[in-house]
Amino acid sequence: MQIARARPLLGTVVSIHAHSCADHREVVEHVMAQAFSTMAHIGRVMSAHEASSDLGRISAARAGDVLTLDAHTVHVLRAAQYWTRVTGGTFNPCRAAQDLSRRALRPGMTGDATGRLSDIQILSETEVRLACPVKLDFGGIAKGYAVDCAVDVLLAQGVRDALVNAGGDMRAIGQRKWPVDVRHAQQTLRDVRLSRHRYLAQQAMATSVAGKLNPEFVGSRTHCPPQWQSVTVQADTCMAADVLTKWALQSSLLCPSLRQVLRLNGGRMWRTQ
Repeated sequence: MQIARARPLLGTVVSIHAHSCADHREVVEHVMAQAFSTMAHIGRVMSAHEASSDLGRISAARAGDVLTLDAHTVHVLRAAQYWTRVTGGTFNPCRAAQDLSRRALRPGMTGDATGRLSDIQILSETEVRLACPVKLDFGGIAKGYAVDCAVDVLLAQGVRDALVNAGGDMRAIGQRKWPVDVRHAQQTLRDVRLSRHRYLAQQAMATSVAGKLNPEFVGSRTHCPPQWQSVTVQADTCMAADVLTKWALQSSLLCPSLRQVLRLNGGRMWRTQ
């Protein structure tokens, strides 16, 4: 039997679908509640809308401050630094935070912090030192990470067949094939190029859009608009899938480095101009 639950989290509606025999229904529902709780916690500590969150505290800190942060925040910080290097700066949560805070879309980002990710030194699993205050907007990467963490909770408690979906950032575990439909920008019907991939199994998928359809998308260069309107990426983890959509939105038709990283992450992509 399938159990489905949904909650408003991470600025969207998060749903979890899991399969269980009737005798284990209550156990599976309890595990699903734990997964939702983990995602809610990640959303709180990495909110760009609350000055009391870890990201709010980083933006309001002073040069030289050592901050104690949630372990989830430090993990995503480390991942963000890695992906910024790998993408050559195309993935840039600092630029996004500065632009969105100027437009009053990130009220948790206070002050005039102009630091970069490289100004944050990770000292331990919970501590960082700041060369100067830094504004960060983790947006999709935090949402993808939250989906991955929810999957970890489910697996650790014995749930083997499930789908976690956070507003289009999704990940499936187990042998079951989960049906998916993807509609790209300016298209009223499902993208025909995805017709061979109507199911998601044992992987993650994320879709991102740019331009007028997503006024909160911030590219790495204001003078160079995104090459594409929509990108869908399928990869081994949801965090990787989400980051790769941001890179793919801004890359050329043939980008060897992007395609190499896609392969390393078990990925494939579909793009719409």
